[in-house]
Amino acid sequence: MKNRSALEAYSEGKAWWETEISDIKKNSIQLRGYPIEELIGRVSYSQMLYLLLCGELLGDKKAKLFESVLVAGADHGPRAPSIAAARMSATCGISFNSSVATGINLLGDIHGGAGEKAMKLFYRTKRLYDEDGDLHAAAVQVCGEFLEKGEKIPGLGHQLHDDDPRVRKLYSLSQSYIESGDISGIYLDIAEEIRKALQEMKGRKMTMNIDGVSAAVQCELGIPAEAAKGVFALSRGMGIVAHAYEELMNGLLVKGPCPNEDALVRYTGVPCRHIEEGVQYEQ
Repeated sequence: MKNRSALEAYSEGKAWWETEISDIKKNSIQLRGYPIEELIGRVSYSQMLYLLLCGELLGDKKAKLFESVLVAGADHGPRAPSIAAARMSATCGISFNSSVATGINLLGDIHGGAGEKAMKLFYRTKRLYDEDGDLHAAAVQVCGEFLEKGEKIPGLGHQLHDDDPRVRKLYSLSQSYIESGDISGIYLDIAEEIRKALQEMKGRKMTMNIDGVSAAVQCELGIPAEAAKGVFALSRGMGIVAHAYEELMNGLLVKGPCPNEDALVRYTGVPCRHIEEGVQYEQ
């Protein structure tokens, strides 16, 4: 039961911390029931992440697909606020791990949250499709709901790319997994149907972005949408570490968000004014 007081649950016999993830005792470490010594050297990073998060080991082929998502999101250069923040903080004399944390902490609903939103959209579309068997109608319905609220549909469009190489690669890679039967392909179909539905409704070309195709692949693997921002943080964290380290090694100090040029920072407040003698101020 959610939203219970921790103290109430403890008073009713629950342990203060209960976890199905790890069982740690003297000279013994078990993760999801597996002794750590059986995992070390035998499972990949993506398999370990999936095991801890979802409770089971992914097969080698699906693990490679999951790993492809992690690789695809690793870096997008200093244009990305999380990367820029990590680099800026590295010039300010704080510890290196704090620079990395600064970048990670910028990942949220707007920058880094589209994957979670897209996964929730795809999972909901799948439920609608299961109810009436009409995928196009389900896609039109969810698109209509977003447009009615004036909200952007997650997973579509990009301010820089209209033919993102990451999207093309993940699509082609996923197709081979569909053909081999390793994944069903239903969520990739859902993503494409939503793209086509929005294109019809808007009357202009719409493209899938990296968040959309990554979300569809993660849905194919059964990853919960609520974990998506955490998964993305682990992916983008690789780029954040590299960029923060590079900036640290550059040796530059106190790099701000932009150079000290008037055209880049514009004051829009009231003109210069002065305090007058005898004026009564607002309380």
